[in-house]
Amino acid sequence: MLFDTIEGFALLVFFALAAVVGLIAEIIPNFFTKKRETPEKLMPFESGEDPVGTARIRFRVHYYVFAVAFVVFDIIAAFAIPWAISWNMVDWIPVIALFLGMLVVVGYYALKGELEWV
Repeated sequence: MLFDTIEGFALLVFFALAAVVGLIAEIIPNFFTKKRETPEKLMPFESGEDPVGTARIRFRVHYYVFAVAFVVFDIIAAFAIPWAISWNMVDWIPVIALFLGMLVVVGYYALKGELEWV
């Protein structure tokens, strides 16, 4: 079991302290601030100028797809870097399965025509 060792207990303490510090950093400022919402404070700020037009504009969908692709590759990199560090301890089957899985997903979206904007 993970918490039978001192390393597992240290990991548990680390995550508990991180959660407590995060909650404290989020909750404490609410006790010391005054909340006064006036119409002027609720208006959008445009570098000291009067707001022009609406803040809600349409943007092209391919920017969203590009952002999702970036997040996917970022997650893959987050998994690939630890594997690269401990390469001699990694079995080849998960590496091949990950590569083939990525190929299948990219091929599926390519056949659907989702990558036409690229």
